This record gives sequence, structure tokens and C-alpha cells, in this order.
Amino acid sequence: MKRQWSMVGAIVLFLIIAILSVLNVDPVPVNFGFVEVEWPLIVVIFASLLLGALIATLLSTYKAFKDQRKHKHQNTVEHSDSENNSSLYTSQTDDSTGNQVDIDNNESDLNNS
Repeated sequence: MKRQWSMVGAIVLFLIIAILSVLNVDPVPVNFGFVEVEWPLIVVIFASLLLGALIATLLSTYKAFKDQRKHKHQNTVEHSDSENNSSLYTSQTDDSTGNQVDIDNNESDLNNS
């Protein structure tokens, strides 16, 4: 059903574009600063639309890669921190006796001493 709605939407969009194309065939001057050309208005509209879509796609792709790189870096840092911290937490020295005790068994080891 979703595919059918997509097809209906595409047909409606195509019809709107076809109507705009027929209505906007008048030539308009486009000034590029160093040269001025006359193109049909629909060409100027579509060129602007495509250029805007291209810029939006490039910016969103750049942001996605930047976020992905940041997330990957954070995972790497967290993973290395957890490895370093796990070695710190598995055994610590009890200051009073100088013996190494496990963190999980800290209370039972101290009570047994």
C-alpha cells in the first residue's frame, strides 16, 4: 500500500511539474556578473531547485560523516577508558595490610583479616 501512495505522489508531482513547465516558458534574463543570458523561466526554476538540493545533500552528508566520526571517536575513547578502569577496579591494594583485594570481595576480605 505504501508503494502505491508513493506512485500516486510521484504522478501528482510530475503533473505539477508539467503544468509549471508549460506556464513558464517565457525567456528571462539571467545575469552571472560577467555575462547575461536569456533562458526560459522553468529552466531557471529547475536549476535553482537542483542547485539547492545539491547543496542541502552535500551539507547533510558532511554533517552525517562528522557525527559518525565523532561517535566512533567517543566509542574508542570510552572503550579504552573502560579497559584501563577495569584493570584498576579488579584489584586494589588495601592500605592497612598491603594486600591486594578484589573490589567485589572487598568487604569479605577485610572482615576475614
